[in-house]
Amino acid sequence: MLLLLLFSCNSPQKSNEGWQKVFQNDEKGQVIFGEKSKLIDAVRLGYPVRIGWGSNRVEHVADAAFLTIFEGEEVFAQINTIVGQAPAIDNDSLKLRFRTQNHWTKISGTNGYATGFMTNYLKDTIVGGGTDRYTPTTWYVLYPAHQLDIQAKPLWRKESKNWEKWNQKNKQ
Repeated sequence: MLLLLLFSCNSPQKSNEGWQKVFQNDEKGQVIFGEKSKLIDAVRLGYPVRIGWGSNRVEHVADAAFLTIFEGEEVFAQINTIVGQAPAIDNDSLKLRFRTQNHWTKISGTNGYATGFMTNYLKDTIVGGGTDRYTPTTWYVLYPAHQLDIQAKPLWRKESKNWEKWNQKNKQ
């Protein structure tokens, strides 16, 4: 009996600490995994967020550098501009090469919306992208070891004169 008590006191408990997949949406914004409300709460509490997506035989994961919550219902994440990279199959080997002149950035939303564009950093011009599309996105949150025991409250309020008109038109 004493041995059983010792083991039960020392056994590790499941923790919500560390990176956790909290939400995944398809290209139409439909829920594939998790709860969007948990992602929204994490953003409001200031927890770090990463997004993941795939295209053309590759998968990407990047830290969200700028996050937007719209009306407490949708989250949009923008990643930092990166130097573009391009996988290349050369005979029997796979290589990953820098795009020699390009920077790239992306915005993804829980509603399935995504956009991105590429700039030529040598000429300081836009060279590609800017195409709106809809893609699945996976959302990860870094939960701290000692989580705050506070309610995540909205930071927004309606201030625009046109907000009520827009809201009525788009909520129908």
